[in-house]
Parts: sequence; C-alpha cells; structure tokens
Amino acid sequence: MLHLNYTNILKKSIGSRHGIGDKFLVNFCDKKKSFVKDALRNKKKIGYDFLNLPDDNALLRKIKKLTADHSKNNWQNIVVLGIGGSSLGVSAIKRALLGPLVKKPSLIVIDNIDPDYVNGILSKINISKSLFVVISKSGTTTEPMVLYGIVKQKLIEKHPKNYQKNFIFITDPKKGLLRKIGKKEGVTMFDIPPKVGGRFSVLSSAGLVPVALAGVDVGGLLKGGRTMREAIKSSNPETNPALILAAIQFLSDKKKGKNMTVVMPYSSSLFKVGAWYRQLLSESIGKNIKTGPTPIAALGTTDQHSQLQLYNDGPNNKLIVFLRVLKHASDPQLSDILPKEIGFLNGKKLSQIIDASYTGTSESLAKNSRPNVTIEIPKVDARHLGMLFMLFEFQIALLGMLYKVDAFNQPGVEEGKLITKKLLS
Repeated sequence: MLHLNYTNILKKSIGSRHGIGDKFLVNFCDKKKSFVKDALRNKKKIGYDFLNLPDDNALLRKIKKLTADHSKNNWQNIVVLGIGGSSLGVSAIKRALLGPLVKKPSLIVIDNIDPDYVNGILSKINISKSLFVVISKSGTTTEPMVLYGIVKQKLIEKHPKNYQKNFIFITDPKKGLLRKIGKKEGVTMFDIPPKVGGRFSVLSSAGLVPVALAGVDVGGLLKGGRTMREAIKSSNPETNPALILAAIQFLSDKKKGKNMTVVMPYSSSLFKVGAWYRQLLSESIGKNIKTGPTPIAALGTTDQHSQLQLYNDGPNNKLIVFLRVLKHASDPQLSDILPKEIGFLNGKKLSQIIDASYTGTSESLAKNSRPNVTIEIPKVDARHLGMLFMLFEFQIALLGMLYKVDAFNQPGVEEGKLITKKLLS
C-alpha cells in the first residue's frame, strides 16, 4: 500500500507561520469526512464514474481478446493519436512500466501537431507495420482528428482496400463523429464511458487499450485502482490518504499562501505521472481567480540542480509533493573505483545515493520552513501505479468539494477551441 508521510507540513517541523497544526489538520479532515461518502454515493453521476472503472471486467476480457488477436500481426509500433487526457495517462504508464528503451512493439504517443514533430515520427516508422489508436470522445477534437487524417491518407496510398486494419478507435459508445466513421468503415472500436472525463480516464479503455497492446499488465493497474478505492472509503480521517492530501493542499493554499504545487518524484519512471497530474489539477480546480493552485512537474535528482534553489530560497509559496520509491527493480552498485576525494560514494548502491538525495532535499526544505509531503511507493509496478492514479483522482474530486468548484468541467478550454475552429473555417 502507498503511504503518505506529511510530517514536514506540520507546525512542529516547519514552524507556525508556514506549518499546519497536527490536531487542526485531523479535526479539519474529521469535519470534511462526509465529502468521502458524498463522492462514493455519486459514483453513477457525471464525473464520479471514474470510481467504477476498476470493476470493468468486461473491458478487461475484451482487451485480452484484442491483444491475443493482434499478437499475430507482429506490429512494430503501437501509435497513439490523442491529446490531453487521451494521451497523458498513456505516456505516464509507458514511462513507468515499459522503461526508457524501445521495446517491440514500441509504444509511441503523438500528442502534438507540430509539423516537424509529426513528420519526424511518421517518416521514420513503417506505417504498414504500425497500429494506430485514435482516441477522441467526441471525434471532433482537432489534434487527434487531423493526425488521423494524415495517417489515413498514407495508409490508403499503400493499402486502399484494407487500411482499416491499422486503426483502433476509442470514443463515445453511441454518438460522435469518430463513432460514425468507425461504423461506416468497419474499424475496431472501444468505448470511453460517457460519464468519465478525459483527465479521469486513465483506467478506462483510453489508457488501457494502447498499453495492453504494448505488453503492460492492465489487470494489475485495475487491481491497484480497486485497492486504493477501498482504502479511501475509510471514515477515519487519519488513515484516508486522499482526504489528508486534499486537506493539506487546500489549507496550504488558503491558509498559508502556498498557491503552487510541485510534484517531484525521485524516480525517472514516475516523471510523466507529474505531467499527468498537472492536467488533472489545472483543469479540475482552476475555475476562478481565487481558486486553483498552479502545478509544476519536477524530477529528483535532476531538478535539484535546476529548481531547488528557487524552492529553498525563493518565494515560500509552494507545496512540494515527493514520490519516493522504496524498492527499485534493479540497483547497480559502485565498487572501490572512485578517488579518495569522493570515496564516500564507493561501495554504495544507486538506491542509497538517490534516497540520501531525497532525504537531504526534504530535510533542507523543512529546515527552511518549506512544506513538503512524501508519497511512499513500495515499488513501481502496475498495481502500485493503479493505486497512485486512483489516489490522485479521488484527491482531486475531494479538492473540488473543498474549493466549491465543479472538478469535472473545463469551460476555460472551450473558447480557445472555438476560435481555432473559426480561424480554420
């Protein structure tokens, strides 16, 4: 199970000016524990349906059949055409569970329409040996649809009679343009649950289908989601990590002026989780001029050498959320090879060094009255990643209740889309 260590946000650790009282935090959570029951009661309503995703055994069976069928095709690449909630979750899972080196089939996410970026990918892969997963709930989102059009053109040139076999659509179960195209052209399709928003869809077909085709244990992701959902049902505010984290973020912002949240994993494999969380927080909570902590993605130890100076000595307006992995899949060790000037490193495993770096960073921040919390993750695997996704999603749902905003809409995004379409029309 994941563990939330919040010692370094308490008054006794960082002082009364920037810290929160231990009893005050517990009492605040106790007063707000009804929010947990309210959210769980709303499981069938628009937005909260993400809580049901880990139970979708029918989807899991369909995905297993799909991967078995497509294993015969020997695809070289699984290419996701999506943006926002239709790509960030896939990228996070890819980085965490498939590693930095290319595997076959390789999982590629095209989530931008920059001409050089798109051409740079499509010109270097074998289009005929690539399976393209187009993800758009409405089927009218500009970026994935223009990418779909470009790829379709290229495939029709090569395979005018059966180009459809190179596509999978993930879209609304009943309506929308992509559903219409899929029916007409006989493309394999998966449903995005209509009551689940894009940024909460990582444990739906939008997140699971592409990564399953690349070899990820999606059953483990769903199992982790179920495990965390059970943990956050707790009526005890001291043992509910989602409620505690939501309360810390809310109180740090409204009472202590910490209007920025930095997510900083001490694990390269979890770096993209920070990018995924950045959208989750921004679109869910940023609804008016008084509401919405600004999310920042960082990486330890890398950003100790680029951002930490600001965090330690700059404006004290940030809450740091560390992600700490307790056991790594591999752990290279130094022999007695380095000179005596840095001989303290000899004999050390990389896990010892990165853990010491994390401890040094968190303690130095606390010493300078900079609040920070740590989510401890036993190891990076499908089950624990599923737990992390569910923890953050439920925490954001509770945060919306605390700020009294709708965590599931995004009106500020729509105007820019309308102007874009007007210009192109």
